[in-house]
Amino acid sequence: MMISRRGFLRAGIALGAAVAVGAGVPRVVRPGQPGLLLPSAARLPAPFQTQLPVPPELAPFRSDATTDYYEIIQRTAQLDILPDLRTEAWTYHGSFPGPTIRARSGRATSVRHRNELPHPTVVHLHGGHTPADSDGYPMDVILPVGATSAPQHNAHGHGAAATTGNLTYGERTYLYPNRQRAASLWYHDHRHSFTGPAVWRGLAGFHLVGDEIEDSLPLPRGNRDIPLFICDRSFAEDGSFAYPLIDPDLHTPGVTDRYMNGVLGDVVLVNGAPWPRLEVSPVRYRFRLLNGSNARRYRLTLEPGSAADPFVQIGSDGGLLDRPLPHNHIDISPGERFDVVIDFAAYPPGTSVRLRNAFGTGPVADILRFDITGPTRYDDTAVPDRLAPVERLDPATAVAERTFLFQLGPNGWSINGRPYEPGRALAAPRLGTVEIWRFITDVHHPVHVHLDPFQVISRNNRPPGPFDAGWKDTVDVRPAEAVEVAVRFTDYPGPFMLHCHNLEHEDMAMMGDFVVS
Repeated sequence: MMISRRGFLRAGIALGAAVAVGAGVPRVVRPGQPGLLLPSAARLPAPFQTQLPVPPELAPFRSDATTDYYEIIQRTAQLDILPDLRTEAWTYHGSFPGPTIRARSGRATSVRHRNELPHPTVVHLHGGHTPADSDGYPMDVILPVGATSAPQHNAHGHGAAATTGNLTYGERTYLYPNRQRAASLWYHDHRHSFTGPAVWRGLAGFHLVGDEIEDSLPLPRGNRDIPLFICDRSFAEDGSFAYPLIDPDLHTPGVTDRYMNGVLGDVVLVNGAPWPRLEVSPVRYRFRLLNGSNARRYRLTLEPGSAADPFVQIGSDGGLLDRPLPHNHIDISPGERFDVVIDFAAYPPGTSVRLRNAFGTGPVADILRFDITGPTRYDDTAVPDRLAPVERLDPATAVAERTFLFQLGPNGWSINGRPYEPGRALAAPRLGTVEIWRFITDVHHPVHVHLDPFQVISRNNRPPGPFDAGWKDTVDVRPAEAVEVAVRFTDYPGPFMLHCHNLEHEDMAMMGDFVVS
């Protein structure tokens, strides 16, 4: 569409605003914060009764000069999440979150996934700079062990849902070259039309990449470098995960219409535990924050706060920033990651500090409690003024500009007016060239791009927001907003994905292919 950038933004925002208030759309969509609460029927625990668990780290079963080799079994497991109840989860290796893989930049990671679950799966390394055949294209499913044919699904009117991709039976090996900066990545299910229920039931885990630049910095490490997988879930009376599927047997994809703007739970889990607590010394800690929720956004705050801004951001989706950024609070949408340092020396020993969600009310306003214990002691860590060099993409060198309109239409969630069709490319960028991509929304959409991270240029023709710094792979695009990013795809040709990371939107066809050549 040949139109001035400023004129197009005005037109797109007007269209988005019209859709956001439901003009001509016979669906339940509420502007502002996305999603609808699904109340639990189970008896819920009081907060801060459970110690924070830390996901186990997976050891390779073999290593050679270039590669570490892992195996992960996808299987059901009975987990102790709520008191006196058992929760059946879909897991990687029997835990939720799954085991953490610690990788090194430039050293390959090979992960063999064996599917012993009752349904097909796909694995995507979110934030991974990954060849197309290991990226987790949503049609490239791993069929369960023992399956002899692929299941056929009803499309429910929002794009093809039958499995037609590159099928493997029983197991599949994904190769991650890790040719990227140190960063906090995560892996999760990415099966077409069924990502929401699979992640809700437990298929997610951390993949942390380290490098020499990060090693050289005096940041907290070891047991003071803690990943925090934050998500919300709801539970049935018997302790099972509650989720409003149209078809509990997973033949027809999607949730009931009331929840099509996103499913919100009333229990906040951190590393799989409800409202846990963590004992900390009065020193600095590094926390790798991940919003693993299907749809819920969080505004993270500390209560009581300290005199200075309590969060010092050192990293974003794509790794370390060039300089630390202090924040009084952090807004984080599904799929985003923030690496932060909190200095608990700002609080007297014996103080309890709550990590809270200012976007939530009632039980979902609390997330985690830190209990400061022991006397003040020497802290040999620091947050330096300079962290890691960040190459700046120059928008003036862009060879193309592309616009993607994320909106709800008569046939469901769509990009540029059409629901997802596997194999239909929305863009064909060339390797090594800079492009400007423009995301325009009706309601909230966290937009995720595969293969390479991007840099936010502007929001509504204004400067980037306070949480847009560094390399991003997921950006929170607010209602009736236009966000421009500069992106450059490198190394790997082939088909990749662009989609909303509200998983109910994604499952109901808010995705698109792009093909890099």
